[in-house]
Amino acid sequence: MDEPVETAVEPSAADDLTLVALTPADMVPAQTDLMTWCDRKVAAVQRELADLEANLEIAETAGLKMRGIEAAVNRTAKRIVYYEKLKAAVEAGYVVVPNFPIDIFAVRVRRGKQRETTDDYSRSSKFEAKPELLPAGEGRYVDERVFTSSEEYEAKNYDGKPIIKTRYTSADYDVVDFPVSVVKPSILQATQQAMALKLFDQMGIVQNQVGNDPIVVGQLLDPRGNRRCVTFFVAWWLDTASL
Repeated sequence: MDEPVETAVEPSAADDLTLVALTPADMVPAQTDLMTWCDRKVAAVQRELADLEANLEIAETAGLKMRGIEAAVNRTAKRIVYYEKLKAAVEAGYVVVPNFPIDIFAVRVRRGKQRETTDDYSRSSKFEAKPELLPAGEGRYVDERVFTSSEEYEAKNYDGKPIIKTRYTSADYDVVDFPVSVVKPSILQATQQAMALKLFDQMGIVQNQVGNDPIVVGQLLDPRGNRRCVTFFVAWWLDTASL
């Protein structure tokens, strides 16, 4: 009777890792493990993309509707870019931290200006600049708010009486305005170095309601949406007067 043949099973790229670091020294192997996982994840999503592209070609030849397959191809291609950026951030030495609530001060875009939109309120969320989830090294950082132009128009209030209202329209992007004026030069340098990589989709400062010791972070946004993102530590400063 033949002996059973043992075959090596390659770990699935979808296998999740639980990385634990109890000391700063533990971060080195954890970062290495995360980079290895990113390689497997990129390879797995690339295989998914190849299958989808094959299906798209078959559908096109058969004269079938392709809208759903085309959308899946685009989503999957964006996921590859996402995991490639994640690996690049780890390779650059940035460490993953929890997804704290942050105040965004810069987003990365390619287009010259935001798509035009209007609103009756100048601080509307419609005038927040939207990151374009670009590959690493592309685009530029702009302020999280866009310029607006305004014009007055006649309307009626709840009583039907004529009133004058103001309508705001989105305009060009603004340059990045770092939100903290009093900060050590080394913090600004670390922030500028991170921005020079053109890697993170957006950058911000962890919301801090009680102290004056902000943490600067960069975020990669998952193209699948639902507020999924990965946050990386960039810089932090501590004023002992706040302790």
